[in-house]
Amino acid sequence: MSGDRMMTGRMEDEAACARLCVDFANHLDARRYDSVLDLFTEDGTLDRMGTMFAGRAALAGFLASRPAAVTTRHLCTNISVYFDAADEATGFCCVLFFQGRAEAGPATALGPPSVVEYHDRFVRTASGWRIQERRIRMAIQASSF
Repeated sequence: MSGDRMMTGRMEDEAACARLCVDFANHLDARRYDSVLDLFTEDGTLDRMGTMFAGRAALAGFLASRPAAVTTRHLCTNISVYFDAADEATGFCCVLFFQGRAEAGPATALGPPSVVEYHDRFVRTASGWRIQERRIRMAIQASSF
């Protein structure tokens, strides 16, 4: 494979992994939980601030437990993807996280936003790139002044 084709392929792989970060946030906020699950490998894990959800059933349970009275928005930025092998990568993303009271019209903010970090392991599967592991860590905790 030529150097240009290898570079194009690597850029496409990087874009696919970065897209997983954004799709996760958008599907989660829209409560499209089947679409969230499809972003993970069958044995994928989510470590949310130290609470582990391993496999599709556990991930589905976590998603179903999200409070219906709360609206969220996750804004992803500073996405970085690093390749460990042709079919494996790690990723990092900063996420500005908003919560609001679900109601007709615009939600009412439940306080200032927080910042979390996504630390990811991506793998290429027969269905394309997927999240094998996501660790979510608090970077800046919101507080009232």
